[in-house]
Amino acid sequence: MMRGTKNLLVGKFILVLLLAQVQPAVGQTDSAKQLSDARGFFALPLELDLDSGAANGNANILRIMPLYTFPVTEQWKLVNLSIISMADAPGGIPAFPGDTSFGQEAGVSDLLHASFVTPTRSGNFIWGVGAILAIPTATDDSLGSGKWAAGPAFRVTYREGPWNLGFVAGQRWSFAGSDNRADVNQLLIRGAVRRQLPNDWFFVYAPLIIANWDSPGEKWVVPVGGGIGRSFKISKYPWAWSIQGYYNAIKPDPAPDWVVRFSIIAAIPFGEG
Repeated sequence: MMRGTKNLLVGKFILVLLLAQVQPAVGQTDSAKQLSDARGFFALPLELDLDSGAANGNANILRIMPLYTFPVTEQWKLVNLSIISMADAPGGIPAFPGDTSFGQEAGVSDLLHASFVTPTRSGNFIWGVGAILAIPTATDDSLGSGKWAAGPAFRVTYREGPWNLGFVAGQRWSFAGSDNRADVNQLLIRGAVRRQLPNDWFFVYAPLIIANWDSPGEKWVVPVGGGIGRSFKISKYPWAWSIQGYYNAIKPDPAPDWVVRFSIIAAIPFGEG
């Protein structure tokens, strides 16, 4: 992850965590299968990233990510995700290109929304196609791109026994916004590898792999690491929490070296297919 107008990873795009990990993250119980197969559900993941080692200082980013699905036809459903980011960060955050001429700032970043069309029933193999839209809603120039940006996105997930494997790829280009801000031209691939462990524990590796095509230097950010979590129930609803750590093995010089991530997910199915 990095900060800056050209050398910033733009997509702390949590969609893969939610689409390739949220549904299986509630465990392998009967209720989890019902959630995975549900035609509609609402989930409210919260994610806190603490990054360190960046040239311009450390950043703390909280993301609130309401995710909801509903059927379009008997065969298809629409998955919708909004990402609301709040940050205390110097010169941009790992979500959108900020203005590095500013110092430490706290506030709300740009709003990100994504929608995917996916089959209602898909068994162990799940896929979807859709689009993402970034809206420049940042309360400070250093916390957002100042650009409207959009592009296509694609998701694939495969589940077999205790394993859940998947990724989401999304490409965004800016098409409107401030003429004084850098254009957005970035690819995000977020993988999700999850292995169920005994007693509702699980291992998770959910790297954010970024390509900033307009960067004059190193264009890629490739993190390695992972973490552990546990699924549980509150009333009849499945929840999950996890803690993860990542080291950016490939990165531009301004990017942070380490990221520690805390997440919690509440999921509420409201209809089975």
